[in-house]
Amino acid sequence: MRNLGKVRMRALRSLKLLIPILVVISVIGIGLSFGQDGFRRFTMENGLRVILKENRSAPVVALQIWTGVGSADERDEEAGMCHFIEHMIFKGTEKRKVREMAKEIESLGGSINAFTSYDQTVYYVTIASRYADTALDVLADAIQHSTFDPVELEREREVILEEIRMGEDDPSRRVFNQTMATFYRQHPYRRPIIGYEKTIRAITRDQMVSFFKRWYGPHRMVFVAVGDFDIEKMEGRVKEAFKDFKTMAESRSERSKEPEKREFRSAISHGNFKETYLQIAFPMPSATHEDIPALDLLSGILGGGETSRLVQRVKLEKGLVNSISASSVTLKDPGVFIIEATLPAENVEKVVGAVLEEISRLQEEGVTAEELHRGKVNIESDLVYNRQTVQGEARKAGYYEVIAGDVQFEREYMRRVGLVRSEEIQKAARKYLRSSPPVVSLLAPSEKADLFKGLSLKSIVEKAGVEMAPTERRGKPQVFKTVLNNGIRLIVKENRAIPIVCLQASFLGGVRFEEEAQNGINQLMAVMLTKGTENQSSLEIAKKAERMAGSLSGFSGYNSFGLTFTFLSQHFDEAFSLFAEVLKKPSFDPEEMEKRRRLILASIRQQEDDLARMVFKLFRKTLYEKHPYRMDPMGTIDSIQSLTQKDLKEYYHRMAVPENMVLTVVGDVDLSQVIQSVKKGFGDLRRGGFVGPSIPQEQPPQRTRRSEIYKEKAQAHFVLGFLGMALQDRDRYALEVLDAALSGQAGRLFYELRDRESLAYALSFVANPNLDRGYIGVYMGTHPDKLEKAIESVLRELRRVREEGLTEEEVERAKRYLIGNFEIGLQTNGAQANQMSLDELYGLGFDQYQRYPEEIQKVTRGDVHRVAKEYFNLEAYVLAVIRPFREKKE
Repeated sequence: MRNLGKVRMRALRSLKLLIPILVVISVIGIGLSFGQDGFRRFTMENGLRVILKENRSAPVVALQIWTGVGSADERDEEAGMCHFIEHMIFKGTEKRKVREMAKEIESLGGSINAFTSYDQTVYYVTIASRYADTALDVLADAIQHSTFDPVELEREREVILEEIRMGEDDPSRRVFNQTMATFYRQHPYRRPIIGYEKTIRAITRDQMVSFFKRWYGPHRMVFVAVGDFDIEKMEGRVKEAFKDFKTMAESRSERSKEPEKREFRSAISHGNFKETYLQIAFPMPSATHEDIPALDLLSGILGGGETSRLVQRVKLEKGLVNSISASSVTLKDPGVFIIEATLPAENVEKVVGAVLEEISRLQEEGVTAEELHRGKVNIESDLVYNRQTVQGEARKAGYYEVIAGDVQFEREYMRRVGLVRSEEIQKAARKYLRSSPPVVSLLAPSEKADLFKGLSLKSIVEKAGVEMAPTERRGKPQVFKTVLNNGIRLIVKENRAIPIVCLQASFLGGVRFEEEAQNGINQLMAVMLTKGTENQSSLEIAKKAERMAGSLSGFSGYNSFGLTFTFLSQHFDEAFSLFAEVLKKPSFDPEEMEKRRRLILASIRQQEDDLARMVFKLFRKTLYEKHPYRMDPMGTIDSIQSLTQKDLKEYYHRMAVPENMVLTVVGDVDLSQVIQSVKKGFGDLRRGGFVGPSIPQEQPPQRTRRSEIYKEKAQAHFVLGFLGMALQDRDRYALEVLDAALSGQAGRLFYELRDRESLAYALSFVANPNLDRGYIGVYMGTHPDKLEKAIESVLRELRRVREEGLTEEEVERAKRYLIGNFEIGLQTNGAQANQMSLDELYGLGFDQYQRYPEEIQKVTRGDVHRVAKEYFNLEAYVLAVIRPFREKKE
C-alpha cells in the first residue's frame, strides 16, 4: 500500500503530481477539456454518487471509489485509522479470502491499490477493459463486505509500525510532518496521516469496524469509472453492484478550526542525515478558494523548475542550496504554501534571507509577462500529461467531485487560471506570504548540531525584513526619464501587472500650429502615419500589428500629434522595430492618401448631424477671433481637399524632429532593454532645429458675443461660456474642482436646471484648460420653446456661484470625485503613457500625475470662489446657439 507521507516530499519537489496523492493535488492536477467532457453523473438511492466516462483511446478501464473521509476526520486517539483501514480493505471479504482480491486482479494484468490523504481515502483498480466486470465486482465486494480479519489486522499493524519507523529515516517526510505539526496547533492537519506509534498500537478491531461503519457509507462515496466501456451497460452494472449498499445515518463531526496565526513559529530537529532540510511555510486558503489559481501560478514562478526565481537565483547564481522548490498544498480546509530546500547546514541563515528577499521582490515588483505565460504553459502541459491515462482522468474526476462537489469544477478552475493577471499573483503574494510571519522548519544533521546552538530563526526572518504583522504596503512602479544626445526625451515606466506594453511618441503640433489654408493637416497626417512606409504597405503594417495583438494608430488634437502602439509584451522587439520604422519612414502614399481623404471629408459632412458637436464648434469660432483654437481639428472641406503629399511630408519633417519628441514606454518591459531599443531605433536621428510658429494669443471678450445657426431639428442647443485658462495657470486645479462640483448628475446645475426646472435632458459644465488659454462653458440641449428661459437660468446659476461660491460639502465632494476618477482613468498602460507623454511635452513634467491628487487636495472653498469671480464675466460672455428655423425672431 502506498502511504501519502512516504512520498509527500518527492511530490513537492517534482511538482509533477503524477502520483495519486491528494494532499499535493493543486494547480497541476487539472484537465484541459472544458466542455462537458462526456461525464455521466447520477446519484443512487443510497446516496452513492456515480461518475462514468467512455474513453476508447486504449482498451483499459479505471475504477475508483473515493471516500470523503481522511486523517483529518479522525479524533486524536484515532490518529492513523483511515490509513490502517486502507491497509485492511483488500484483506478479505465473505466472498474472497485474504490475498485473493489482489491475486485475482493481478492475474489479469491489472493493479489494485489504495491511498489515504488528509481529506480522502481512495480505492482503485486499473485493468484491461475486457475484465472490467471482474474489477467492478472485486472493488464493490471490498468496500461493502470487508471482514477486517483479526489475524490480518495484527499483521498490518506491524507493517504500519515499521512504516512509521521508516518514515523517521526519510528526511523529506520527517521535515514535512514537523512543518505541519508546527504550522497547525488545533486543526487535525497537524497530525501525520499515518498516525503515531502509540495510536496504531492502541487501535482495536472493534474500534476500526465502528469507525468504518460510521464514516464509510455510500452517501460519503463517489464511484468513478473511466475507460473503454459502453456507458449504458456500465451504468447498469454499477447500479447492480451497489444496490444493497446501505446508507449510514451517522452525522459528520466538525473538524477543529485553526485560529489565525499571528506569531512567528519555528522548529529545529536533528537526525542521522548528511544534508539540512529546510521548509518555510505560509498560510493559504482551501482548495476551492478563488485565490488558488494565482497561488498555484505563484508557486511555479517562485520554485517550479529550472527557470523559476528561487532555482535561478538561490541555487544557480548564489549556489546556496542543492535543491529548492515551492508548492501550494491545497486542502479541503485552509492549506499551506511551502518553500523547501536542501542545503549545507552552514548556509541556513543566508538561504532563509535569500528566499525571503526573493519573495519580497516579487511582492513589490510583481511578475513579468513571460513568467505568467510560462506558468500557465506549465500548468497546461502537466494537465496534458495527467490526461494520458484513464486512471489519471478518473483520479481528477473523483477529486473534484469530492473536494468541490462538482466533477466539472476543473473547467471553472481553468477558467480562473486563464484570467489570472500578473497583478493578481502579486496581490496573492502580498496577501498570503505577508499576512502573518512564516513557519520555519529545519531538519539538520546531528553532527552539525553545534551550528544551531543559540540560532534564532526569528532573528533571521526579522533581519531579512519580513513583517511580523500584516501590512498593506504597495510598492509603486518607478518612472525613469532620460534625454538622448539628439534631444529625444525618453520616459519609461515598468508595469508588470499585465503582459501589455504601450509606446507613445508625442510632438508639439495639432491645430495650435495650423493655418487656415492647411487646417486639418495634423489629422490627415496622423491618419497617414500607419498607412505605409518606404518599405512596407499599409496592409503589411496592419497584418504585423494584428499578429502582435496590437493596436497601432496616429493621433492629433489641438496641441499635439503622435503615434501610439499597444501590444503584447512578448512581441516587444518586433513591435518596437515596426514603431520606429513607421515614425522614421512614413511614405504618405498618394493612393492611400486619397482613400483617407475621402473618409475625412465624409466625417466632416457627418458633423452636420451632430448638433452638440456643431454648437461647440460654433462656440469656439465665436470665442477665438485670432487663436488657431477657433479651427476644428478635422479641418474643412476646402482645406482637406487642397492638401497634397508634399504638404504632409514637409510639415511632418519640420515637426517630427528629436528635440520636439517625447517617447514614452509603459508596461511589461525591462528598462535596459528599452534603452537599448530606443538608442538603436532613434539614436541616429539628428536634431532638426525645431522652432514652433508664432501663435497669436486670445484676449477675453469685452462684450457679449452671440452666434446662431438655424437647423430644422427638434431641439435647440447652446453653449454659454468664457475664455478659460492655460494648463500652466496656478488656478487650474481650483477650476477643475469647480467643474466637478457643477458637472454630472450630482452637480448643482443638473439638480437646479434639469431636476427642478426640467429645462434640459442634456446638460454639462465644461472647463477645458489648454496649452494656451482654453475655455469654460455650459452646454444644454433643450426644447426650442424653453431656449431663452434656459439661457437665463444658466446665467442665474453662474451668478449665484460667482457671488456666493460653493458650499464646503460641494467642494469636498468634487475633490473626492476628481481624485478617484483620475486614478480610475489611469489604470491602463495606454492611459499612463498618454498622460506622462503629454504632460512632459506641455512642460508640466512627466510626473505631474503623481502630484495631481495632492494639488487637488490643496484647493480650498476660497480658491474655487476666487476663480469663479475671476472667470465668470456675466457682462461679457460668449453664446453659441443652434435652433430650428421656426424659432427665429422677427
